[in-house]
Amino acid sequence: MQIINVKCYLLKGDITTRTESCLDRGNIAPVPPGISGLFTHDQGFGADPPHGFTFSGETPEQTYRLMIRLVTDGDLDAYSDYGTSFDLRELEWQGRQFMARYAHMLIGVDPFDREYIWQKFWIAQRFMYTGRGLLDTIDRMLWDLASRSARLPIYKLLGGCRESVPAYCNVGGKTIDELVINAVKRVEEEGFIGCKDHSYRGVKTNGEMAVKLREALGDQIMLFHDPVESYTYEEAVKIGRIMEKANYRWIEEPLQDYDIMGLKKLCATLDLPVLTLEWIGAIGGQPYNTAPYLAMQAADIVRQRGIGITGQVKQAQLAESFGVEVHGGDPHVILSAGNDPVFEAFMGLQPRPSDDELDCRGKLVVEGGAMSIAWNDRPPVEPDWDELERSAVLVI
Repeated sequence: MQIINVKCYLLKGDITTRTESCLDRGNIAPVPPGISGLFTHDQGFGADPPHGFTFSGETPEQTYRLMIRLVTDGDLDAYSDYGTSFDLRELEWQGRQFMARYAHMLIGVDPFDREYIWQKFWIAQRFMYTGRGLLDTIDRMLWDLASRSARLPIYKLLGGCRESVPAYCNVGGKTIDELVINAVKRVEEEGFIGCKDHSYRGVKTNGEMAVKLREALGDQIMLFHDPVESYTYEEAVKIGRIMEKANYRWIEEPLQDYDIMGLKKLCATLDLPVLTLEWIGAIGGQPYNTAPYLAMQAADIVRQRGIGITGQVKQAQLAESFGVEVHGGDPHVILSAGNDPVFEAFMGLQPRPSDDELDCRGKLVVEGGAMSIAWNDRPPVEPDWDELERSAVLVI
């Protein structure tokens, strides 16, 4: 099979009213009690909403979406949405940019040669300043094509390791007592095996939170702490000791990822595992910048930030070679890797769809304290390309 052409479709999306509000992103403020010199997102310590600007359009407006199609000489094509906008002209030129800069790098290539294409667009990040989004989109398009061609979900193509993994939820609250109540409610009513806070309240208050959560939830529920870079090294040691006594599973992103020496010292000091590499990984260096952190023992658990399905597999296997867990991958990669043991159900419960709603791609299921992918070998309904040609605002 070969990619013989690339097309871009500009399609009408929803009609909606444009809004921009300071409430969408909140505010940045000193980490309590305000003496460390570090800043954090103030919603992580229950601050009141910020006072700022809010704008709303006078009338609903048409939105547009850009779809990329890699046309093959086989029965199936690869395709994906590539952007959305209120501005049709801007989206048109985003499509033209894709065609001018990248289409020639794909035409004539076998779409099943995913590693070749991944390597090609990996280095394009450096010379063409693409960012990680381009490679992520293309790689996922190609894995989706493989899934539809084989009539198997991606985790089966990767070589499935298990059919489900335990799932935990995220919890929060304006106060510590409210956070604890929410945690108990979600664990008891929704069946999660654990919960993770994003509390940026400083050592004293977060220490109190850890004790209260363990007392309220008992010894069998997993606890995870994600302070999102809101501690100094000395503070991370102090809170780590408290959480060791409370039998926490890990502390996540306690220091900035760039502080590799601080992370190395912290990993050596604490018995509590330190999970890191979320921020620096999101910028675009994964899977490869995992290697120096593991070699220097500056990470006990690695945040999964590999680019595309292919990059995530590389990162999981790299960590496995050091005897280290990864966390936070695509559900398909999680089910195919032996060292990604729990799932962060930030989306909440996802009940199993009826069989009529399933196909070979599979759908995420989160219920009964576990994550799985429900699927059958039915092929999904393919786009009617002739109809899209007729209904598109523009085809490039």
